[in-house]
Amino acid sequence: MRIRTSFLVVAMGFAAGCGSSDSGSNGAGAGSGAGGATGTAASGAGTTGTSAAGSGAGTGSAGAGSGSGTGGMTGATSGESGTASGAAGASSSGAGSQSGSTGPADASTAKPEDASASHDAAAVHADATVPAGDGGAAPYKGVGGNSDCQYLPALGVTWNYNWEATPGCTQAPFVPMVWGKGAELTAAGITKEVATAVSSGYAYVLGFNEPDNSSQSNIDVDTAISLWPSFNNPSILIGSPATQGNSTGMTWFTSFMDKVNGDTTGTLRVDFIAAHWYGWNSGSCDSKASNLESYLKQIEAIPGNRPIWLTEWGCLNDSNPSEAVVQAFYEGALTMFANHPRLVRYGWYQWETNNELVNDDGGGLTSLGETFAMEPGTK
Repeated sequence: MRIRTSFLVVAMGFAAGCGSSDSGSNGAGAGSGAGGATGTAASGAGTTGTSAAGSGAGTGSAGAGSGSGTGGMTGATSGESGTASGAAGASSSGAGSQSGSTGPADASTAKPEDASASHDAAAVHADATVPAGDGGAAPYKGVGGNSDCQYLPALGVTWNYNWEATPGCTQAPFVPMVWGKGAELTAAGITKEVATAVSSGYAYVLGFNEPDNSSQSNIDVDTAISLWPSFNNPSILIGSPATQGNSTGMTWFTSFMDKVNGDTTGTLRVDFIAAHWYGWNSGSCDSKASNLESYLKQIEAIPGNRPIWLTEWGCLNDSNPSEAVVQAFYEGALTMFANHPRLVRYGWYQWETNNELVNDDGGGLTSLGETFAMEPGTK
């Protein structure tokens, strides 16, 4: 799905300069279907199977810039630092719509070789700028995109991404992505972008965006596997490619993760699963989020016990008849997430009618946005 551009211009006291335009991409599958992935479990500072605390390194300069192109906007990089807390993770393949998520390590101490040493290792997840009073908990609630930057504090967002390698918003800790375009389709280009993420202080990097989708990164499994060793920097934790949550996406994802899990060279490392889930058919965004939960359970069944990041999710097409339906679904999903401790992050996709968190006219938060703002930002 391509993120729509927002031209909201509102001066607010806490605004720190956000990107002026963005065109993120994120493929929404036409219909629900199978989806999922697996990789190696992430482990941060500390021994496998235990939680560990550590301090993240890397503050950097934050800045805004304008840019264009598929996936979002480019801007100045910003560093992030934080504390780490233990969290277990697992994975599985399955049917549903789309889904993703993650949770791993202290950038200053975690070593990817530790993360990949055991598929059942405990995951340590750490991030920058944990809000005061949260007891060192890790970032949990996020959004994608560069627009509405000034509203991120009001929404209680604790992490942000924009389908690009550099940030547009500076009001929340940023997670870079190697989307899979241009130089990102070469080993040298990927190695350079990951190294830049490390030098900028980032603890995580997200992999290819919907490689199964011809309108997104469109990378076949063998090509993705051939490029994947280029992500293997020992100072950062790697998120899997995030595929569409349909049968096409599941076929791609299962094939990719089978190759990752069968690797004996130690160069194909996936520390956490990133996935997408969208309701599509009528009733798929139900108030108990049962369709989404079914998909999560399928991901959790994949060998590897990896953390999960739900990096895109929301209600599209016939699943989205009204704002009330979407809000009830969101509230039900948050209740359901409490039963899935391996789901360590989510990124709501707000760029769709009835999914918006901020009013188009700049008049503050929508009803869903107000509900979103009240939910915990950390976990």
